[in-house]
Amino acid sequence: MRIALTDYNSLEEVLRAIKDLPYEGGSRRTGMALQFLVDSVFSPVIRRDSVPKIAVLLTNGQSDDQVNAAVRAVADNGITVFAVGLTGVDEAELRRVVSEPHAEHLLPVTDFSTMDTILPKLSRRVCLTASEPPRPVKTSQPSEERVVGPRDLQVSELAHSSLRLTWSQATGDVTGYRLLVTPLSSEGQLLPVQQRQMDLKADVSTAMVTELSPKTDYSLTVYAMYPGLIGDSATIKVKTTPLPEVSNFRVIEEGLFSLRLGWTPPQGKLNGFKIFIPRSNRPGFIYEQLLPRDISSHVIDSLEEDKKYTVSIYAVYPEGPSKPVSVVGKTLKLVPVHQFLVQNATTDTVQARWASVKGATGYRLTWASTEGHIENINLGDNFNFYMIQGLHTGSEYTITINPIFGDIEGPITTAKIKTLESSSVQTLKVSAVSTSTAVVSWNSVPGATGYRLAWRPTPEFVGRDRPRQLALNTSTTQYQLKNVAHDTEYVLTLYVLFGAAVGPGIAATFRTSPLGYVSNFKVTSYTSTTIDVAWSPIVGATEYKLSWKTDNSKPQVQYLDRSILFHRLKDLNPRSTYTVTICAVYGNSEGPEISLSQLTAAVSESDPIQPVREVKVEDIGVNSFTLSWKKAPGASGYKISWIPFLGGDEKSHVVSADFASYTIRNLRESSAYKIQVSSMVGSREGSAVLVTARTLDLPKVEGFVALNTTDNSTVLNWTRVAGASGYRLSWRHISVFDTKTEILGPGFTYYKISDLLYGRTYLFTIRPLYGEVEGPISTMYQRILGPARPALTVQPVPPTVPPHSPPNTGDSQTASIINTTTAQSPMRTTWHPDVVLPTESLTTKKPHVQPSVTEGKAGAVTSFRLTTLSRVTEKKTPPQPVCGKTKADIVFLVDESSSIGTDNFRKMKDFIFRVATYFPVIGSQGTQIAVVHYSDEPRIEFRLNDFKDRNSVLRALRALRYGGGNTKTAKGISYVLQELFQEAHGMRQDVPHVLVLFTDGKAQDNVVPPSRIARALGVSVLAVGVSNADREELNKIAAPTSYKNIFYSPTFDDFPSVEREFIRSLCSDELITEFKLQDEGAQLDTPTDDPEEMLKPEGPCLTQCMKVCLILSLAKL
Repeated sequence: MRIALTDYNSLEEVLRAIKDLPYEGGSRRTGMALQFLVDSVFSPVIRRDSVPKIAVLLTNGQSDDQVNAAVRAVADNGITVFAVGLTGVDEAELRRVVSEPHAEHLLPVTDFSTMDTILPKLSRRVCLTASEPPRPVKTSQPSEERVVGPRDLQVSELAHSSLRLTWSQATGDVTGYRLLVTPLSSEGQLLPVQQRQMDLKADVSTAMVTELSPKTDYSLTVYAMYPGLIGDSATIKVKTTPLPEVSNFRVIEEGLFSLRLGWTPPQGKLNGFKIFIPRSNRPGFIYEQLLPRDISSHVIDSLEEDKKYTVSIYAVYPEGPSKPVSVVGKTLKLVPVHQFLVQNATTDTVQARWASVKGATGYRLTWASTEGHIENINLGDNFNFYMIQGLHTGSEYTITINPIFGDIEGPITTAKIKTLESSSVQTLKVSAVSTSTAVVSWNSVPGATGYRLAWRPTPEFVGRDRPRQLALNTSTTQYQLKNVAHDTEYVLTLYVLFGAAVGPGIAATFRTSPLGYVSNFKVTSYTSTTIDVAWSPIVGATEYKLSWKTDNSKPQVQYLDRSILFHRLKDLNPRSTYTVTICAVYGNSEGPEISLSQLTAAVSESDPIQPVREVKVEDIGVNSFTLSWKKAPGASGYKISWIPFLGGDEKSHVVSADFASYTIRNLRESSAYKIQVSSMVGSREGSAVLVTARTLDLPKVEGFVALNTTDNSTVLNWTRVAGASGYRLSWRHISVFDTKTEILGPGFTYYKISDLLYGRTYLFTIRPLYGEVEGPISTMYQRILGPARPALTVQPVPPTVPPHSPPNTGDSQTASIINTTTAQSPMRTTWHPDVVLPTESLTTKKPHVQPSVTEGKAGAVTSFRLTTLSRVTEKKTPPQPVCGKTKADIVFLVDESSSIGTDNFRKMKDFIFRVATYFPVIGSQGTQIAVVHYSDEPRIEFRLNDFKDRNSVLRALRALRYGGGNTKTAKGISYVLQELFQEAHGMRQDVPHVLVLFTDGKAQDNVVPPSRIARALGVSVLAVGVSNADREELNKIAAPTSYKNIFYSPTFDDFPSVEREFIRSLCSDELITEFKLQDEGAQLDTPTDDPEEMLKPEGPCLTQCMKVCLILSLAKL
């Protein structure tokens, strides 16, 4: 209803409201509109019974609903209805709607534009009706209402101390309701003494009844209250529920001597819980514990190993205890690891797998060689696989594993395995190379589980084909590559697979043949109207495309079957030069075209020039071709012309008739040429015979091998290449991109490379040089492992012995080693505690040696007497942890930018976890560890002094979570210096401070200022770059030191390849020495005679306050 009868008080307001009426549209429900008049417009609340009630209906169509009932209701309520019917109305329907007499109340119009014509008539009739008395209202005789009391009682929300009662309301003049709540005895009798009464309002039909007793029968009676009397009642009986029990009571975790239990607390007001072990279950064992109401788990410890326990619990309410519930749990038994498999051995790795042990908090994996070298690692409970690396070739190892239950170690499981003598492919050959296929073959590798073969175009041919790879089983040693691109050089790499591990690879290159060009294309004869051409067959061609044209005509084309090697061109013009072109067709591809020109004879000519026959390429060199042919009768000479196949300058040479061969020189290597030979008669030239040929590739280096490999060097040897002006030798570690290169002269056939890393695999390449041109590459992989050497005893030589003593003449040979390092250069001595040399003097037979002189700088001389031993006495000592003596404060600054992702973050977290296991003591008495994440804003995962023991730190590392964001490396470094390396947060002044940075990309801020401040504060920085890390930026973050402090992993899966080297640097003596030197440099020698001098510093910051100044300056970064 837009306008109600009581909305406005003046004519102006009514007219304005009518003017603002909006149009809405919809269906035409006249019956509903009339009923709305009765119910809402002229409702008893609004209408005035003393005045007429008038309604004017405007409509232009038939109603969509029934109108009869509504018409009667309108008439019964004394409402006078006028109707204005427009075009399309149902007049019969309107006659039923309007009041009587119908002619006075129905006003039809023909169009909306003519409505103004009926306005005077309608106004007069409405005003006349308004001045008359109101129409009578028909009232129905009220029937006598029967009074009914409350009924249909229902109970819902039934609980141990409450319920909800609902009923249907009573009829009549109800003033309220009275609810009686009466408990029943066990015999079902009412207990009036405990009865309660609740008085409720008249409009209430439901009530919540509280403060009931659990598991009790009640009678609920509802009375209707009337003025001066109590009406009928209704009664229902109900029983409350027992006190809720503890639900989902279960054993969460079983330990060796403990059980962790959990449960779901019941709803309602609780005082707490009582958990206990019944004495009948374990005689002599008493356990009872009252627990607060806000916990849902509990650990029972001090139990016996491998025993069953029945544990009960009940909830304690203000009303009393609930019914107890029980669960049976069994403590664990110290069991060994089952299904322990050691497999997939390579030359330096083996894989260990095992089934998880229930309840184990971790595992200790140990491996020992037959020489007595022992190493171990502690792994988390989520490990069931580990790759042991850094083993010796062809050695037998004993691998043991035992589960760890908190501080208790379980039984040991043992397995033995032997590493391979060789794990790489020694020979990789490519043969049967065609335009689209090649056959690859290699030697089998013992112990391999398969091979992975990968091939892709070399950088010069990128885009010609996509990189591809596939896995092959161990029985395959030959594979045919198919659908490779024509005339493309490929680099081929073969990797050996040992289970999930990938062994070293071997590489080779090959180049596919170009699409075959037609050879020996020639004119065999011609006339004034025909030319006969012939050619040699091409392997792989499906057909031939032959075309011919003159200079001023369109080419004619004909496709010939591959079996056709001869064709006659007909209907040619006399004395015209035709260019004839042919190419081989390979499926949907066309090979290179070859063309020749031929002049047709004149009509009068009858003696054409005989063509050259049987033109052959007798010899092919790197820069030359040698041709031969059979002489043509009547020829006065021969013309030889050649042009590069891919285009260029054409060259030619004419020889006399005595020649039947010719050598073309000064050609480009590895290039195809088109060669034509034609006979000459005077100045006339006969038809040319076309052949094609390709010069040879430049020779490559052969016999490229590594000899005399030691722990840090190797000697590379190769066969001299004839004609080479030198060699380009390059090498790099396979996990880094920095390459070192040496240019060697032509006389070199070997070269020694030093300063290599022990146990690492290097890629060596060599190319022959021909002036400014580089020849093909030869590649080799070599792992740096020296041969076993005899042990030596070291005995001090008395100072009176001169540095160069004459050799002994007895059966033993004693040598003196002279230390010629200067006093400024400290000498470092490293020894391994697992092998102890004997104290007795052992000698061997005197070896025959040539004298040698070593030149060195003058300095302090230290002499030792070394005697070659025939045997070594080993002393078995317990294995020392790698970082057992290290004591430091280490902060891991971990990149969590969006480029890493959840999966790679887990691999980085696992690497940090494995690093932490190398420290046997974590806490204030050993090494302290903290972790900080950085992206847009740094955040602390835990501080140096947050955890006091090793297990707590390892659990915290497993719980590291990933965030995502940008790479704000500088902000992360500054945050660590300000917030972590502070005494208030656990930093100790007397131990090294180490910052370990992880990143996979370039920083989005300037890393130089905070990195310099870190070094000035004495913080040792180790940087670990992954994937797309900027190596130049890592060099800025971690400045050069005496130990390696920058590590690079190509992918997140390659973290194990840098783990041992990283640990060696993190726990190195050089790092500790660096801290001590910095600490000594930071101390100030305070004078004792004039203390006032300390109050007058000349500079802005004294040495002892330098750290404070630097920390304050971080706020400016």
